[in-house]
Amino acid sequence: MKQYASLILLVSACHSSPPAATPSPGAALTVTAQIEQGKQLYVAKCAKCHGDAGQGVSDKGPAVVGKDAFPLKPRAGAKRDVDFHTAADVFAWATKQMPADDPASLSTGEYLAIFAFDLSANGVKLDHPLDGPTAQSITLHP
Repeated sequence: MKQYASLILLVSACHSSPPAATPSPGAALTVTAQIEQGKQLYVAKCAKCHGDAGQGVSDKGPAVVGKDAFPLKPRAGAKRDVDFHTAADVFAWATKQMPADDPASLSTGEYLAIFAFDLSANGVKLDHPLDGPTAQSITLHP
């Protein structure tokens, strides 16, 4: 998969609607369905801290979309304490720490859907639904 050294802003706003139902175990999920589910979950679980368009909210959470999203090193004073070399690094940290008001409260599938949406909003083209091996193959910072 192509290496991604920087992320670009492609999303301008999210619409507000209830989160999509989680597919039943074993149900095939298309990448489009995963991204749409992630968008809805993002609005419900992430936008209040990271902004409607992922731009970040200065006193609550950093950008997750755009040129400032997912920097290699944590920002000064940030909650994050690990480097983000790959999408898997971001995913591993976020599944333990987010949402900030209820850490580790989502299912693995929900975290994958949100992150598939974030990656898509940053111009990363996914050829199939996001999973662990795919996240490991997406280099954000070499």
